[in-house]
Amino acid sequence: MNETRQHLTLEEIGEIAGVSRSTVSRVLNNHPHVRPEIRTRVEEVIAETGYLPNQAARALVSDRTGLIGLVMATDVDELFGDPYYSALVHGIQEGCSESDSIFSIFPVYGEHGETVVLSTLVARGFVDGVIITAGPGSERLIAGLRQRSKRMVVVGHPLDDRGLLRVDVENRAGSASAVAHLIGLGRARVGFIGPTPEYVFGFERLAGYQDAMAESGRPVDDGLVRLEEPTAEGGRRAAMTLLPERPDAIHVATDPMAVGVLRACREQGVRVPDDVAVVGFDGLPSAPPTEPSLTTVVQPVNEVGRTAVELLQGEHTEPRVVSLPTTLRLGESCGARRQQDRPS
Repeated sequence: MNETRQHLTLEEIGEIAGVSRSTVSRVLNNHPHVRPEIRTRVEEVIAETGYLPNQAARALVSDRTGLIGLVMATDVDELFGDPYYSALVHGIQEGCSESDSIFSIFPVYGEHGETVVLSTLVARGFVDGVIITAGPGSERLIAGLRQRSKRMVVVGHPLDDRGLLRVDVENRAGSASAVAHLIGLGRARVGFIGPTPEYVFGFERLAGYQDAMAESGRPVDDGLVRLEEPTAEGGRRAAMTLLPERPDAIHVATDPMAVGVLRACREQGVRVPDDVAVVGFDGLPSAPPTEPSLTTVVQPVNEVGRTAVELLQGEHTEPRVVSLPTTLRLGESCGARRQQDRPS
């Protein structure tokens, strides 16, 4: 393609298509009030000439830069070491590719403490909107964006979710399905290990555990519930105090915590799934394998990222929550496969 043709102006594109410069601009910015035949004619000229719009010029015309700020309420080490964030970023990248936009990641905490780069970019109008992950420490960031009336989409569930546009997964229903599965396998003393209360998703998954227990007509035994930091070591510590209570099954609210639970079982000589069945929650594609393979609730994190981009760039501004369904993936840690293999 001839490079000089790629750098035509909007006026020149309009002359070739037989329309005004403003009409070309409306087509480029996907304005709804353009007749289909006119839109087709302009798009054909753009395709034939290989026209590449100048991003700065488009920003002046449309008051949009095409840049999304992705705010991770975490530090840099966790950002690049956590499979959840990897899957989320991949989904956001796919969403941006489909919408001809780009994104930049802003970890909240770096080597020198909390970053202020994002607030500067927001104040100067360099980003069209912000996707922010909920978690401990995200409330102040969300409040700051509210004060600036900046368009944002929150991934997950912050403590204060008033007036927010959010995308999340069905945490409560997913955990309920995991516990119902364990009960259906004949497990009588089902325990729960999850994160401490500042992680709202953990509270929702605990509620799902309680729902399934109530549905089966069993009282919730608080002595079988443990809350710890959502890491492998946190899961191990929780399991070390729970195993003496002799549960025969444990639903673990995150897969990293489940890794710690499996480790504690090995250290204590507890066989999985013979003595204790274990079901996690995450099912991330890049998570490390476990022994035995982990039965887990799979959350569609990639789709969460794509949906966040769609919501941010959509026309809806009223508060709403898009909640995506989860699925249960069988491994060997719950014992279901052994039951299926037994002769009738």
